[in-house]
Amino acid sequence: MAHTNAKLASCLALGLLLAGCNGGRESSPRETTTDQVFSAANQCFVLESGEGFVSADNDSALYTLSANADAAAAFYFKPARLGDYLLLSHYSRAQGERGNKSLLGISDPLGELLDDTGNFIGEVGYVVSAVGDILDFATDPLAPLGGPVRDLGEGLGGVGGQLGDQNVAPRLAMVDEASDLAVWTLTERAPGKVSLKNAVTGQTLAVANGQLGLTSAARAAEASEFRMIPTQGCDSYPEASLNATVLDKRGPAKYLNEVALFTQGPNASLIGDEDVYGFIDAHSHITAYEFIGGRVNYGDPFHKFGVDHALDNCAVNHGPQGLLGLVETVTSGHGQPAHQTRGWPDFPFWPRHNSLQHHQSYYRWIERAHLAGLKILVNHFTGNEVLCQLNPQKQNACDFEDNWRLQAQRIFEMQDYIDAQHGGPGQGWFRIVDTPADARRIIDEGKLAVVLGIEISKIFNCGEFLGMSECSVEEMTERLDAAYRVGIRHIFPIHKFDNAFGGVVPDEALGIGTVLYVGNLAETGHMLEFEECPENFVSDSANDENAPNPLGIIDQLLFQLEYVEGQVQQTPIPLPPLIPATEQGLCNVRGLTEIGHAFIDELMKRRMIIEVDHSSRKVIDRIFELAEVNGYPGLTSSHDWLNSEELLDRLVANGGNISRFVSAREQWVDRLNKVDQRPASQMVAGLPTTGMASDVNGIASLPGNSGEAGTPLYPFTSVDGRVQFEEQVTGDHVFNLYEGRGVAHYGLYPDQIADMQRYTSERSPEEIDRALRQFFSSAEAYLRMWERTEAWRPLE
Repeated sequence: MAHTNAKLASCLALGLLLAGCNGGRESSPRETTTDQVFSAANQCFVLESGEGFVSADNDSALYTLSANADAAAAFYFKPARLGDYLLLSHYSRAQGERGNKSLLGISDPLGELLDDTGNFIGEVGYVVSAVGDILDFATDPLAPLGGPVRDLGEGLGGVGGQLGDQNVAPRLAMVDEASDLAVWTLTERAPGKVSLKNAVTGQTLAVANGQLGLTSAARAAEASEFRMIPTQGCDSYPEASLNATVLDKRGPAKYLNEVALFTQGPNASLIGDEDVYGFIDAHSHITAYEFIGGRVNYGDPFHKFGVDHALDNCAVNHGPQGLLGLVETVTSGHGQPAHQTRGWPDFPFWPRHNSLQHHQSYYRWIERAHLAGLKILVNHFTGNEVLCQLNPQKQNACDFEDNWRLQAQRIFEMQDYIDAQHGGPGQGWFRIVDTPADARRIIDEGKLAVVLGIEISKIFNCGEFLGMSECSVEEMTERLDAAYRVGIRHIFPIHKFDNAFGGVVPDEALGIGTVLYVGNLAETGHMLEFEECPENFVSDSANDENAPNPLGIIDQLLFQLEYVEGQVQQTPIPLPPLIPATEQGLCNVRGLTEIGHAFIDELMKRRMIIEVDHSSRKVIDRIFELAEVNGYPGLTSSHDWLNSEELLDRLVANGGNISRFVSAREQWVDRLNKVDQRPASQMVAGLPTTGMASDVNGIASLPGNSGEAGTPLYPFTSVDGRVQFEEQVTGDHVFNLYEGRGVAHYGLYPDQIADMQRYTSERSPEEIDRALRQFFSSAEAYLRMWERTEAWRPLE
């Protein structure tokens, strides 16, 4: 793209301030930095060396050098990682098409250096030999690359890297797709001057005798120095839109409007000027794209090559027509054995609220929710070893001691990636925290505080087989310490299967419940064993550490049949009952084991937050007893698995915290207001405690459709009035809450909140306002619980 000397001069007159002359990209406000290595993020530049300007020759698909500033190529600097960039000189896309790119990179003419996703799989030495050294070429143009390239070319059937008229040798060129060979590390060489090093070969972009090429890093000198001159008119790199406009000059809200929300009602005196106004998602799985072998969920929350790689085509995981997406077929309810796999740019099938094998928390979608008041996000590393072992397609370890570390690596990479988009380390809105003090500081800066947890069936490899623990207390504490050092603060002692610590609550979900019922047998060597739940359940704690209560074989058989029948009765075809159901339902006979007691003690010693969901009623009761005896407040039910208001009352009476699944309209208002009915003595420091539990990417549906197509919602403003939202657009798809997909992805939670406010016609304005007070005080309630847990000391 041509640019005039006058335009270049105007930018140079600004002293080469890299934050100037933006190419018009939509972005959320960010702090700037003077470090040009990071502040180049998502900005537009031309590159000038001492011999001219880097230009694009579309005919030859090469980048060349020109003395004419009007011929300079305008490069959009898209961060791939902190300090690493994709340099885009052209991007165009017709409706429904993936898009055409031109990037500075090294070519792969034979398609042998890169896999289908752009990752480098070749030999670095081969590429270095093929592209050669521009300084050698300048010194001896008759023998620029010596024997290596000639030998390579002859081996491919040509001479000098040619196959007929086609150059088959890798070379510095204009490439049409992002890949590792198109990633450049930016380094500041001198004030106002930088160098660009290829991330694969380590070679540096250089100029010699008016030609552009690469040289070894060891020989890089003045020939590899470039000035980055800010300009305008770049084609922006593809990205999902926020479709959110900050109306308040102070930027996105640090706190919500306390005057509008908290000057009236029962909680008016409980909120101070320094408290956090916003909500928590206490249960998410944004790293679950790496669980169960890494090929079950499709899609990434971020990708070094951009949104069109993060959310491309799920056939790579789910096969043609999605036929390998078995969980999708069984659980999503769309009634088809296959699904359309294409994502970017038009998303014909996924994401939708119940597309359970497709990632729904791309980082820009999370950012949109953050602008609506999301202040704290708890991300649980999750997985299931048995399901992983049964999965024929996998690329990751099934051993969760390995897999949680991979998920931890990914979420820190995500933090770095978001930092890179916003100008450098610490500049992004997504910040991982491990103390409540850090969380308050991050939120006060207008950013999202991210807390880490683990929800896994055989946590720390502490399973059980035929009642025998598969780990010792010493092994458990060593592995717990490793998790704590990484920053993990939430722990589920039990999840989905019985384990060494105790019994699991039976899962009643159709399909999933049946799979887990069989999986428990495979994992533990025994069936789930049931008893009728007591009407007012209080366990005999003296028996909790012992073996399960003996039951007659006939009684246990009837309980097993009742559970199986409960699964069958959920099918679309109604069947007559086979056996009478128990009055109080079925409970697991297993309580907290001896090593389970030790585990709870160790969690309390480290002041970690104990998740009681998924545990059997006996386990929960014993954990409550231990917390009550020790005055320990760090308990939570983060995603509606207690199924008992009595247990929830007891949890918050101990100082714990709860979160609930999001519903629609009247149902959500009622669910939020139910917590306000608890006595003040049963709240965290007098505050209601109900936040949000998305369970996003955890093989769980997001809220379904809550209104009719054509319902007038857009545009709407956030609760604090500081941010205006339009329909969210990713690629060509306009995501509307009423298009039939419900909350199709995480970025539509702001829409769900606005819909509840606007269309809850069967509840009074006072009831709606009270529900909002519960919801938007949940972040503060969580922080108070966490602070009390951090301050806890064992009773003498």
